[in-house]
Amino acid sequence: MSDDSRDNPWPREARWLHAGIAFGVTWQLFSSLWMTPDFQHADYGSVTELLFSTHAWIGLTTALFLLWEWLWIFTTPAIRAQLFPLRGPWRPIWDDLRALLRGRLRPSGPAPGLAAIVHGLGLLLVSWMALTGTAIFFFLPQGGTPPGAILQALIPLHKALANLVWAYWIGHVAFTLLHALRRDGIWNIFRLFEL
Repeated sequence: MSDDSRDNPWPREARWLHAGIAFGVTWQLFSSLWMTPDFQHADYGSVTELLFSTHAWIGLTTALFLLWEWLWIFTTPAIRAQLFPLRGPWRPIWDDLRALLRGRLRPSGPAPGLAAIVHGLGLLLVSWMALTGTAIFFFLPQGGTPPGAILQALIPLHKALANLVWAYWIGHVAFTLLHALRRDGIWNIFRLFEL
């Protein structure tokens, strides 16, 4: 399949969800490299403190996209079975692993298999980050009050999986580029306005 194919294998909802979550997670990862979290008070007078503020607000927006994603998963059995094949089928996953070991990639698009289960695991990772980040947002001190015990407990929980999210993001981008080199239509997932 070429990149200019008119047949888009991803449903429109999946494309919008992917775009929102991909932008949000990418922003969160890169802003976290330079931001200066000020848990003492909400005064953002420098660029690094402003990055913390945008990290918080874009994080909340990403959390809404993730909530939409989870609602879609819970109401769509086929998607749920692809991302979380708890009862199988396992054969597509094993077939994808064998093909990958031989240097072959399955064509891009929604289907059960290794890519789907890895997406499901990545969704769990970023959902944890969004859940803990949202909780942190609501426990940030206001008006000069000192940070409370709940905030102090949430911060390490939020940071605990950050390196795994980086690993997932790097792998996701790497496999996207491999699919792009094969010209198999991977960029169709970003065609948001196409029916």
